[in-house]
Amino acid sequence: MSRNSPAFGVRAQAVERAHVVAPRGELDLFTAAEVQEALRARPVGSDVVVLDLRALTFLDTSGMRLVVETLHELDGSGVRFALVRGGTDVQRLFTLARLDERLPFFDDLDAALAA
Repeated sequence: MSRNSPAFGVRAQAVERAHVVAPRGELDLFTAAEVQEALRARPVGSDVVVLDLRALTFLDTSGMRLVVETLHELDGSGVRFALVRGGTDVQRLFTLARLDERLPFFDDLDAALAA
């Protein structure tokens, strides 16, 4: 649990050869570093990193920047990056920035893992 936002939390787990990070609550300037740390803490041998946005209630430009930076960090590393779509309020920012069709979004975790 983050000290900065009592409703925020982040869970990371291994699912087969994937590293799945699922933040909960608000992903913003105050919580982005905690999510970034969880994303970078992937186990050796993971060939997929999934950021599951379904439990987010809010995402600001700090969260969007984190997504784009993670995609760039993993690009060319042999590790694939996938996103599980968040709710309407979360996805709205990606749509406004015209990133919704450019980022590797999937409707559920199974689809993200299978791609």
